[in-house]
Amino acid sequence: MTKKLGENTFTDEDQASNVNEPFHTVDIAGIAIHSANAGIWIVDTETKDFLPSKRTKELFGYLPEEEMSLEDAISQIAEKHRGAVLKAMNSAFKKRGNLYIECPVVGYNDHQQRWLNVTGGFSESDASDTYFSGIVMDITVQKQNDLRRSKFIGMVSHELKTPLTALKAYVQMLNNWAKKQKDSFTIGALSKVDKQVKKMLNMINSLLNLSGAESGKIHLNKQEFMLNVLIGEVIEETLFLTSSHKIIMVPCEMIKVNADREKIEQVLVNLLSNAAKYSDNTSPIEIRCLRTEENVEVSIRDEGLGIIKEDIEKLFLPNYRVESKETEKITGFGIGLYLCSEIILRHEGKIWVESEFGKGSTFKFSLPLN
Repeated sequence: MTKKLGENTFTDEDQASNVNEPFHTVDIAGIAIHSANAGIWIVDTETKDFLPSKRTKELFGYLPEEEMSLEDAISQIAEKHRGAVLKAMNSAFKKRGNLYIECPVVGYNDHQQRWLNVTGGFSESDASDTYFSGIVMDITVQKQNDLRRSKFIGMVSHELKTPLTALKAYVQMLNNWAKKQKDSFTIGALSKVDKQVKKMLNMINSLLNLSGAESGKIHLNKQEFMLNVLIGEVIEETLFLTSSHKIIMVPCEMIKVNADREKIEQVLVNLLSNAAKYSDNTSPIEIRCLRTEENVEVSIRDEGLGIIKEDIEKLFLPNYRVESKETEKITGFGIGLYLCSEIILRHEGKIWVESEFGKGSTFKFSLPLN
């Protein structure tokens, strides 16, 4: 059934009203949406006219007969997520891209909190098409399971971190003793042990941060520090763990920022280690920082595998990994870039990637100077 956008509403059943028709005339997409209990919506990006289905209204806590505008739907989104949702929507409208968001809402009438997954896009590639449409699904149960999992991961990771920290201290103590004894074999062996301990601590820190991010508990301990000094320290640390790569730091001026030093270090470590993992040992990795009027921008460029456009749009989603023959042997949890994104967003900055498949990638993030 086709309806004009200006009409009040359309039903999800409209999409599956031809179930009893001959199979070749059945609206397969409509049946699938109906079976999945998903809501449907259309918005005119120029006029902001909004046409939600009954199920879409229900998910936002409205009654089927009630009016619900786009502004009404957005107002039901939890306040701390609202800005990010609006930003994602405006970006998708402007760039004619796709929309992938997960957000909590509080029902208008029933006051129930739900987690919704919203996806959408333009039906036509023609720039004259202003109709942006998509579906919305209730993922509350999945999200609750994810939060329970995150809590468990955080608890286990915290317990693992304590003995590892003690082990690292003993390794450093033994290393100092070996240097006094001039025991080159023991020094070399302890250096390898120390490298593996650092790798494990980095993995545990990532899991702890994932737990915090998914429960909305990433806390910032801001302080003033020199960003270029931190970048130098991270390069030295990365070379210790991946000594086969050549990392080039383009000369950078002294730039002071007010941010959580430890978490910005985690972002830099993650982006640099990713550049090393996904590029050949002989290819250089270049890192630079640039001051603008209001921000400082850091970029990390590699000459590695590169990323296709479809994967770029999902790269900063939790647990997302690019799957291909080239990446199947590269280890990882698919949480690093998600955590980087969460940390930078908490600093009111931006993070993005510019990439061409087969020619490498440049990951960038910016931090406000004031």
